[in-house]
Amino acid sequence: MAVVLAGLIHVVAVLTLPMLAPRDAHARLAALGPTNTIIQLPPLKPGQQVMPNMAPDVRYAMCLFDLSDGPVHLRANIPDELWLIAFYTPIGENFYTVVGADMKRGNVDLVVTTGDQSVADATGDSPEALENLLVVNSPASKGIALIRAPLAGPSRSFEAQRALEAAYCGQQRATAAPPAEATPLPTPAPSGL
Repeated sequence: MAVVLAGLIHVVAVLTLPMLAPRDAHARLAALGPTNTIIQLPPLKPGQQVMPNMAPDVRYAMCLFDLSDGPVHLRANIPDELWLIAFYTPIGENFYTVVGADMKRGNVDLVVTTGDQSVADATGDSPEALENLLVVNSPASKGIALIRAPLAGPSRSFEAQRALEAAYCGQQRATAAPPAEATPLPTPAPSGL
């Protein structure tokens, strides 16, 4: 009986330690930049990994999202099928991943929401806006979106860097559009009022 009780206490202690830690993954990464903004991580150098298990032949960018003021819009160009965007809770649990090989198009356009937020909060009920939009429901109001860009060779480093710099992550409102991408959309002609 004592062995079973000791085993149960051990399992409970191991499972609750991440939640009791004074600085979770979100808090440790917050020192790198503001929330709801793409932060491009520098290329790796020995002994200077921002996160564990980072590969030297991969470029990384992240967005520390905060959904307390509404949904967050994330947009990125995925030029390679090896790229991925992974979403994590503040304690580092992965809850959603978008893989480049699964995408039928190079541009990823998604909105991160909580269970009580609607996509209409981010799109204004526009059918055109909903057509190509992925919706990611986050189990927590804060989290981490990590863009992982493996390099197919040293010459691809510049291309990966440009694609990561062009990524967008920010608070999305129905009345405000995110900044224009690298190729701006055409503007309608004035209506002559």
